[in-house]
Amino acid sequence: MRARFLKAALLFLAAMLILAGCASGAKQQSSTDNSGGASGKAALKVAYYVNGTLGDKGFFDSAQAGLEKAKKDLGIDLKTVEGGTNQADWAAGLESLVSGGKYEVIVVGTSQMKEIAIDIAKRYPNQKFIYFDEMIKDVPNLYSMLYSQSEGSFLAGAFAALVTTSTELPGANPDKVIGFVGGMDIPIINDFKAGYEQGAQYVDKDVKVIASYVGDFSNAPKAKELGLAQYNTQNVDISYNVAGGAGLGLLEAGKEVGKYSIGVDGNQNPLYPGSVLTSMMKNIDQSIYRALELHIQGKLAYGTNEVLGIKEGGVGLAEDDLYKQHVPKSIQDKMAEISKKLSGGEIQVKSIMQ
Repeated sequence: MRARFLKAALLFLAAMLILAGCASGAKQQSSTDNSGGASGKAALKVAYYVNGTLGDKGFFDSAQAGLEKAKKDLGIDLKTVEGGTNQADWAAGLESLVSGGKYEVIVVGTSQMKEIAIDIAKRYPNQKFIYFDEMIKDVPNLYSMLYSQSEGSFLAGAFAALVTTSTELPGANPDKVIGFVGGMDIPIINDFKAGYEQGAQYVDKDVKVIASYVGDFSNAPKAKELGLAQYNTQNVDISYNVAGGAGLGLLEAGKEVGKYSIGVDGNQNPLYPGSVLTSMMKNIDQSIYRALELHIQGKLAYGTNEVLGIKEGGVGLAEDDLYKQHVPKSIQDKMAEISKKLSGGEIQVKSIMQ
């Protein structure tokens, strides 16, 4: 009997050891499985390189918002690196993310990073890149998307022309003069300007555009100075911010003198309600989320590019509750008509980028 008891005890101990080993193995697997799913597939590791800093309330922040949504909804493992405003650091900063081989996808954008990204992508052919706000061709491991800033800016120009000729807005003066403040005098910014001018001319051929350039995308005091000059000495009553973080100074200037402005990239209407009347939206957040979702599904066509316009939902005006509150109904109705004609192809906008 004693022998039978000893044998049963040994069998029980062996079973407990096997169960403990299975539990330990399960615990170890769950600690490395970031996807949270039963498949055991690890989360997609994504790095976002910002050639500047977050906090611009527009371009870079919009991209970050799309990535944060992908982190929440798609379960990606995200790292964001702010490269700062010294352009000499950007190439090394981006390559440091690539050379370690830690990330399956690198997200990067702006026209200023184009040549750097092409060079690095060609030297690291196994690294996948999602590139936004530029058209890049013939790089097999890089997918790019360009937003039709000329179409979006056509809407902004038409809107500005309607504001400057309005008798319903107290800040509008009798002069048919509108402003434009760009970050740098470079092709992509001048494509905004070209669309803006076409939109204004579509509404009223007598509208004049005053254009100023900051020289970078970070100097908000300089943009404010340029904006004040437009408002106070050049008869501008509404000006368009195309200067990234620097352009926040223009929006502040408009509020300070009781005039109007148009935001850019993200919805900047809430920054100065009633002064920032609308914003030209590049839907960067949505496009990056879409690209990552397609990558996860194995459907993102690397080596190709897309142009996202009004019809594709890539650009448009911010028509939130503040827009409805502060913009006269007559202007809202006219803008809806123009937007419909653009989307339907009845109005064609010329881009200097094509």
